[in-house]
Amino acid sequence: MKKIISIVLILLVVFIGIFLFLQNKNLTSLTLISPNGGEVLEEGSTYTIKWSSKNIPADSKISISIRRVVPSSTPPTEGQEFDPLIFFNLDNTGSVDWTVSDMYPAGDYLLNIISYVSLPVNNPILDESDATFQIVKSPKEINWKTYRNENFGYSLNYPDSLILREFSETKTGASFHFQDEAYPECITVSAREAVKNKENLSFDQYVREAAIEEIQDFKRLNSIEKITTNSGLNGYKTTWGYTFLGGEEKISLPITYFEGPGNIQGINYKTIQLTLNDLSCENIYEQILLTFSK
Repeated sequence: MKKIISIVLILLVVFIGIFLFLQNKNLTSLTLISPNGGEVLEEGSTYTIKWSSKNIPADSKISISIRRVVPSSTPPTEGQEFDPLIFFNLDNTGSVDWTVSDMYPAGDYLLNIISYVSLPVNNPILDESDATFQIVKSPKEINWKTYRNENFGYSLNYPDSLILREFSETKTGASFHFQDEAYPECITVSAREAVKNKENLSFDQYVREAAIEEIQDFKRLNSIEKITTNSGLNGYKTTWGYTFLGGEEKISLPITYFEGPGNIQGINYKTIQLTLNDLSCENIYEQILLTFSK
């Protein structure tokens, strides 16, 4: 009896497999391969957009458009500062070279790809990037300014695409955000007072513990990387595990620590911290780090 049941189950699995194969054999699909999320595309450079298709008529055409994604924490802005259509009426070759125009503001984007037989478009087959990719400005076209904090003896360079706002009360540092203000402050730099009872720790050991004491919900050091700036100054770039809503653990954006000036007016400023607050500034953040000096 068991043998008969086993044979029946095997046959059932085979029949189901054959059914699904035949069912899917004639399905049409269009899949965007790249950019499909996580890529960093530099303005003025050429990238290859790739896609795959299945059971789409040979005479079908392809159109590709782009959509900017602003942080959910900011209200939507009216209007559109660029043409969303990148390509129109392409042959379905599976790829096309794309030179990233300077019309796109630095930030996060998605691509949308559509296949259609004729115009106007009816029953299109389409796909979109699974996650956002970044467009960044070319370093060759960035004009750099210098922020110098005389009170705490440090300086760094930042691109003129960012607006600087110095902390008016403490004068310990400043924040940076894009000029169009579609993004919140994305980078901050500040001299920080030593955590109580940890003032005498060595700098590298202090860095391994600092954020857990300084920032609510930060629970553990996730990564630490020693970096050297253009001026030969050493620092530590860190990320941290923290508790998100509902108890889920996530990984923070980078905080980079440099040794602080020490005692100023009776306060021990143990570190100077350069913090990335938004991924839209990740590429700029990495460049700013290298310009930090004391």
